Amino acid sequence: ARLRGDASVFVIARVPGGPPMPVAVEKHGVQELPFTTTLDDSDSPMPTLKLSALPEVELIARLSTSGNPMPQPGDLESPPLRVRLPAKSPLTLTIGAAPR
Repeated sequence: ARLRGDASVFVIARVPGGPPMPVAVEKHGVQELPFTTTLDDSDSPMPTLKLSALPEVELIARLSTSGNPMPQPGDLESPPLRVRLPAKSPLTLTIGAAPR
């Protein structure tokens, strides 16, 4: 598939069964794929909720064709992956479906 130069990949951690607002998020350029990253408290958009304070999170990776962090038509996501924290080993997120 051809992607615009402003396409981005967002790696998102959120509270399982909670609001869609992430507790940690990183943005990467699509040209970086595949890449390895580590989410931590410095990736939190909300200073009152830290990743390190949670017993588990749900991780997703979203390919945003527009570069916008909010889901848009045409975006693709990985299936959500529930992870107990701290993670003991690297995890793989595979992007390939439209967001639900």
